[in-house]
Amino acid sequence: MPKYIYSVAAGCCFCQECQYVCPVSAITMDAAGAHIDPAKCIGCGKCANNCASEAIVRVQG
Repeated sequence: MPKYIYSVAAGCCFCQECQYVCPVSAITMDAAGAHIDPAKCIGCGKCANNCASEAIVRVQG
């Protein structure tokens, strides 16, 4: 069974909602926007479901 993780493609609006909902603290913010650590991501999808700008996409890990 493939493991899915999430990544920030483009268009982050810096709302930080993804960072608040991530249960494993896999998301950090910097001047470029959100970044998801694939080693920490558990693939729950909460970040993508709560992304105001739909910048977070599911990728196969």
